[in-house]
Amino acid sequence: MKSIQLKLETVTPMFLHGADNQTLELRPPPFKALFRYWWRATVGKMNVDNLHKEESRLFGNTQGRSPLSIRIPSVPALPFDECAPLPHKSGSFKRQAYRPNSTFNLKFVALQLNQYRQIAEISFLLGGVGNRSRRGFGSIRYQDWSFQTVAELEKKVYQTLIGISPGRFQENPNKIQVDPTIRLPDYPVIKAVHFSNTLWDNVNDLLRRIGQATHDHSDNALGSASPRMASPIHVRIQKIGNKFVPIVTQLNSVFPGADPHNYKQKQVAFIAAILA
Repeated sequence: MKSIQLKLETVTPMFLHGADNQTLELRPPPFKALFRYWWRATVGKMNVDNLHKEESRLFGNTQGRSPLSIRIPSVPALPFDECAPLPHKSGSFKRQAYRPNSTFNLKFVALQLNQYRQIAEISFLLGGVGNRSRRGFGSIRYQDWSFQTVAELEKKVYQTLIGISPGRFQENPNKIQVDPTIRLPDYPVIKAVHFSNTLWDNVNDLLRRIGQATHDHSDNALGSASPRMASPIHVRIQKIGNKFVPIVTQLNSVFPGADPHNYKQKQVAFIAAILA
């Protein structure tokens, strides 16, 4: 077996709770779930049977264990605060969350590590863990990432995407998108990744901006509770030098019923409100 250790740092408050959904708990399962999700979203396999076979090979299933073991060495007592999951609302309720700039390690143990390394990178570039992770919370970075411009960040995302799924993505200014000749499957996969040119000095101000945009553009096009559908728009925050930038990943929308009226335009307006 081979092993690697990823040195990670929280960028935004992380509401990562245990089974009681109240007590903060840093443990491997949420990270494995994160890696599964973003691997599926990146590869975009049309044949669902083949998708499940490959996913089982990488991450295991009820019939067999994963060849990847994820550990958190010497689980640290990370500092935490009371944070508002809805920061745009005055007097909003608060929950315990791990603070930004908290550091911890993830250890991977497997025979073949390179593919898992790429999956972890795209997961932390575009995804997050814990509650409200689709709206900027739970953003994580490698401690050795040192992006100085948005262009450097965009290049890193593009190179990681094509490392996992060669020939699938095209790079454009401030946007990475799936080759338009490629048909998208009937489950959520990456359609486009949007990068802002606006850098923020204060991460809490940016979280409030994201929260306000979520409130102003509330619509079933962006997810719903009944019928239940998770939002196809993921908002992530990454560091550029000592500043912060939002990244918005747009997945293809697979609604459980009829498509909401003008849903494409509504999603575009929401994305524009965050990136402006």
